Formats: sequence, C-alpha cells, structure tokens
Amino acid sequence: MKIIKHREAFEGKSVVTIGMFDGVHKGHRLLISKTIELAESLHCIPLVYTFVNHPFKERKRDLLTVLDEKLCLLDTTGIRVVYLADLNKKFMSMTAEDFFVKELMEHLHASAVVVGDSFRFGFRREGDVKLLKVLGRKFDVHIEVVPVFLVDNEEVSSTKIHDYITGGEIEKANNLLGYSFFLTGNITQGKGRGRLLGFPTANLAYRNGNKVLPKIGVYITVVELDGKIYPSVTNVGFNPTFENDNKIRVEIHFLNIDADLYGKEVRLHFLERLRDEKKFDRVEDLVKVMQNDVETAEKYFKENKISKVPICFVKK
Repeated sequence: MKIIKHREAFEGKSVVTIGMFDGVHKGHRLLISKTIELAESLHCIPLVYTFVNHPFKERKRDLLTVLDEKLCLLDTTGIRVVYLADLNKKFMSMTAEDFFVKELMEHLHASAVVVGDSFRFGFRREGDVKLLKVLGRKFDVHIEVVPVFLVDNEEVSSTKIHDYITGGEIEKANNLLGYSFFLTGNITQGKGRGRLLGFPTANLAYRNGNKVLPKIGVYITVVELDGKIYPSVTNVGFNPTFENDNKIRVEIHFLNIDADLYGKEVRLHFLERLRDEKKFDRVEDLVKVMQNDVETAEKYFKENKISKVPICFVKK
C-alpha cells in the first residue's frame, strides 16, 4: 500500500472513495471493496482519500483509531493507495465544487468516485450525494453510491461502534468492526502489587490522545506482538482497592505465560467484558474475584481458538 501526502504528485487515473474511515469497520470495507472492483473494471488505481486529523471543533466524539492504526487496517483491505489530506482551515474553506475539481479531478485524475449515501463534502458540509451526482454528470465522472451497510439488521457506523465501546458492549462493537477493538502502547512495569497477590500484571502505556477507551471494567483480552498473540485478562480502571488518584490504568495479567514483554510496543485487543470494576474492603475478596476472572478467561480460550481472533498484525 502506497501512502501519498496532501498535494504530493499522483500518477495515473484513479477510482476514489472518500471519508474519515475511523475504525475501518465493515461498512468502510464494503466501500473499499466496491472501489477496488470498479477500479479493476476501469483499469484505474483504487484509492482511499482520508485525513490525517479531525479538527477539535468538528469532533463530536473520541476516535476509534489513531492514524497509524487506521493505516494498518487500511493496508489489510487490499487498497493500493491512501491519500492523506490535512483538514486545516484553508482546506475546509473549499466549496464542494472546488473540492471535486481541484482535489479529485485535477490532482487525482478520478474516473469514478465511490461514497456512502450519507456522504457530505465541501465548506460547512454543503455538498451531498445529490450534488456529487450533478458534478459527476457535469465533468463526466462516474459516481457510485453505496447504501447503508447492515449487520444483523443494524446500521454500521463509527458513532454506533463508539457508543458500544464506551457502554461496555465490546462484543457488539467487534461485530460491527469486523475485528477486535484494540489499544496500542508499550508494556511497562507496575508497582508489583499484583505479583504479591498471585496475579502479576503489566501496565499498558497506551497512546490515547483522542482515542476512545473501553468502559471501566475487566475484560478478556489478547496481546499482539510480532505476529504472536498472548491470552490475558485486563482491567481498565482506577484500581480503587489500592489507589485514590483517579488515574485510569490499563493493567494486563497474562494467562500461563512468563514472557518478557516490558518495553515492547504491543496491541491489546478486547474480546469480551467480564464485569464492572469494584472497590473491595478486603484484599481476600479481591483475590477471589480475580481468580474467578482468570478461570472464566481460561475457559473462554479453551472454547475459542486464538488463531480465529481477527487481528491486525503489525507489519515491521
């Protein structure tokens, strides 16, 4: 997959699909597959037109993927080129027709454009699918509009997935994503308290920024590193039994594995939510619940082959 930054030269004719592609979910993948299919029939280059950022004033929710995660996921779709535009003030002041002519026709030589039926573009989102079709006829560019994609009779959207993640319904989120939601970060050492309790943990120094975090609680997870996956149980929360600083921590307990992952950059994938985080008055009660979490996770991995977990492997 080739990545072209905004205003860098592009050679050849393209079929373009446009959007933020936050999460690169099943609906996005349908758009991309249609783009690839149409490009092959027109002997053009299939291209994803997306953005390196999302203006804070325009953003109504946290994102599902930071940029490098989005690029990794796009790389798994088979798309040949990703064009990265910068949503700066000048760019956002372009009219819909200016965007169509300058960006799609003059710069990317688009023979066709593929979008979803809710697509908007141009200054203050003035352009819609109706205007896009008008411009297509005017400039002889084929426009293909893909209907809303449904999974189990539910519309797939980044906002819906975000709400499932923050609501603790990680399995529903994963069903719409088409892979397991993940955080990226480095494994760091904790205070060693978990080891004394019989459940050693490592912390994930996750890249947050404007990326969404799952609802506070305990999850069945896998850690991905260099094409390998390690089963684990993860607590996302404040560790209220021992801490009182209101700092969210992501603490991982690896199952039956004594691997030295400290300092490594990994991806932590969330598979199933087990329970809410709870403050215990007695450490013994916490240990008992943690033991139950581990047993539940071990049963999960016996019943579900790890190799079947949809993973976006890091490419070195």
